[in-house]
Amino acid sequence: MPYWFQLRRSELADIPQMPYHFDNQILIEASPASVFDVLANSNWQNWFVDFVSVTWTSSEPYGVGSTRTVKLKSLSVQERFLAWEPGQRFSFSIDAISLPLIQAMFEDMQLESVEDGRATRLRWRVYYSPNWLMRAVHPIARAIFGRMFRQSLKNLKQYGEKVRRR
Repeated sequence: MPYWFQLRRSELADIPQMPYHFDNQILIEASPASVFDVLANSNWQNWFVDFVSVTWTSSEPYGVGSTRTVKLKSLSVQERFLAWEPGQRFSFSIDAISLPLIQAMFEDMQLESVEDGRATRLRWRVYYSPNWLMRAVHPIARAIFGRMFRQSLKNLKQYGEKVRRR
């Protein structure tokens, strides 16, 4: 069981206050409903880099306010959902982390229907505020995490399109 470093509680309205972000987009040849189902499914190990496991810490049905713990190879996080709009938006705040790297963070995934609903433009934005420890190595850490999010998005495209064909 990791020790948890509590972060500043973030909400969607905090976007303008976050000093850093990653902004990635990709076109996935699958409907927004299908892409949302992949995001809402706990099988992120099929596409997210270094993903180990997820444990939901709130009861079904999942939605805004639901919580889960995600374990990656290098760290773990406690997440709280800020938006849960099937086929449209999937967003969560990181409320605690096992390594003291950030003060606040959240991820916002917006899905847009394109090609008459046969495809989805996914925009995945990650907003964060590094703490004093992370600032010392921020350029290196930013490059590593940026690459992780870009590769995960490419993997999500491949996985989402494969799931759609089943």
